[in-house]
Order: sequence, then C-alpha cells, then structure tokens
Amino acid sequence: MGRWTKRAGAALAVLSVTAAGAGAAYQWIATRNDLATNPPPGRLVDVGGHRLHILCTGAGSPAVVLETGLGGSSADWGFVQPEVAAFTRVCSYDRAGMGYSDPGPSPRTARRIAHELASLLDRSGIDGPVVLVGASLGGLIVRVLASEQPQRVVGLVLVDASHEDQEMEPPRIAPFVPFLSTVGVLRALGMSLGSPAGSLAPSVQAAARATSYRTAAYHAAADELRHVRESAAEVKATRRPLTIPLVIVTGGRGSDAAWRELQRDQIALSRNGCQIIAEQSGHVVAVGQPQAVVDAVRATVDVARGSKRAPCG
Repeated sequence: MGRWTKRAGAALAVLSVTAAGAGAAYQWIATRNDLATNPPPGRLVDVGGHRLHILCTGAGSPAVVLETGLGGSSADWGFVQPEVAAFTRVCSYDRAGMGYSDPGPSPRTARRIAHELASLLDRSGIDGPVVLVGASLGGLIVRVLASEQPQRVVGLVLVDASHEDQEMEPPRIAPFVPFLSTVGVLRALGMSLGSPAGSLAPSVQAAARATSYRTAAYHAAADELRHVRESAAEVKATRRPLTIPLVIVTGGRGSDAAWRELQRDQIALSRNGCQIIAEQSGHVVAVGQPQAVVDAVRATVDVARGSKRAPCG
C-alpha cells in the first residue's frame, strides 16, 4: 500500500507540473498573439532599464497627463482623452507592467511610480509643468509627484482618488495572482484587470482586450496591492499644502459616508481646491460619467492659463 501511495503521489506531481507547463505555454502564446494583432497605439519610451507606453494627442499647454487606477491602462481614458485633446495636449500612459509597458522593478510603490512618471515626462519631450489627473489608486501617485516635485505640476485633478487614511487590506487572492496568471488560469477564467473592455470607448476596446490578460499586468497589479500600505505611508510623509488649482471629482453612486468624508478631506490639499460630484457615476468616473472629468480638467487648465481664477467658480 505504501508503495502505491508513493507512486500515486509521484504521478500526481508529474501531472501537476505538466499541467502548469501547458498552462504557461498557453498563456505565453495567447499573449504574444494578442500583442502581435494589436500593436501599441502610442510609443515606448525608455525610463531607465524598462520602457513605458505613452500616447499623446492634441496640442497646447499646459499638457495633461492621465494616471489610471489599479489594474488599469491608458485605454481606461478612451472617453476622456479625445475630449481633452480638443483644447490642449493630453497624454495617457501605462504604468510599468500594465497595458503595453514593460515590467518594472519592485516594489511598485507610489513614490517609485511617480519617479518613473517624472522620467517619462522628461524623455517624452513634454515641456513645462503639467496638469496631473489621477484616478483611484493613481491619485496617490500624482499626489506624491505634485508634493515632491512641485515645479512639474501646475494643476491637479483627483478622480474618486484613493486616500492615505482609507482601509487598505489587500484581497486574500493577491499572493496567488502571479502564479495563477503565469499558468493561464486567470485568462482561461476570463478574470481580467480593470474595467471590462466592452465598457470602454469603442476606439480602445481592441487594445484593452489585447493587454487585459498579460502576465506582467497581473504581476504589477499584485505588486502594487502588496505595497499599498507603503504607498499610503509615502503619501502621508509627503503631504504638504499646495497652491495649484485642484479639483476633486467624486462618484455620486455607491459610496459610503466614510469614503465621502475622505474625498472631502482632499479638497484641503490646496487653498485653491474644490469638489465636483459626478452624480451619474460610481467609482470609475472616466467610464461612468466622463464629461465630469473633462469639465474638471478644462477648468483646471483654464486656471493654469490665467483665464479663470478658481477651478469650480
């Protein structure tokens, strides 16, 4: 009996390794085919050891830079970017590992990502200070950049942005996401990151589908989640009074009193801050009510240009 038990165990181990190998091959081939069929719409810029994908449209200054939330990509701004491009230059980009960007070094904290974004701005030829737009977790990133490098930032828009004092408990599945994605399980189950591709602007849906199941994207998102408390600590350590125009865009649906209070707290980040409630949207305002984001960006740009005194006035 003991001999048969050992043989069964060995057979099970071989089957597990074989299945994992087959899953990894399936994941690799499917990802390669997706990216070959849908090449990046923007360009890849080296920021020091890895490349970030950036897509810029429109003309004018100040330029607007769009930073998405956890698990998202530049495709998440498909409804917003064309509207902003009508009145100034606007750039969406993919954080390391996300969308079309190369993987980046760990830990993926707000400060590291902010420094990579600063390098991207330098190496992309984006002149002058910019208006930063940060959605959800992306709000932590743009806040660190605005606090640590104020000369780069002339305005800030936080879109239902994360707050350093909110509860930040990574989901229990987070530690298993890298392995499950590597062996193709998450792709097979259709468990993608960010907003469903079908909910995005038609012009970006193909790109979103091509990048939704990249192993690098799952790894990057899991890394950001594992270090989210460290990111919150970085935001707390760098928090300081700002003088630039600031608009807080808050989704009006589905939030509780604690979240609404944290959103209001962010108004005080700048003496020129105010809040807009996107009454028709939940958390993902760029998809649920993109015009609210466009209006906030336009108002911030107008203040930066000197044609308006207050962003919500």
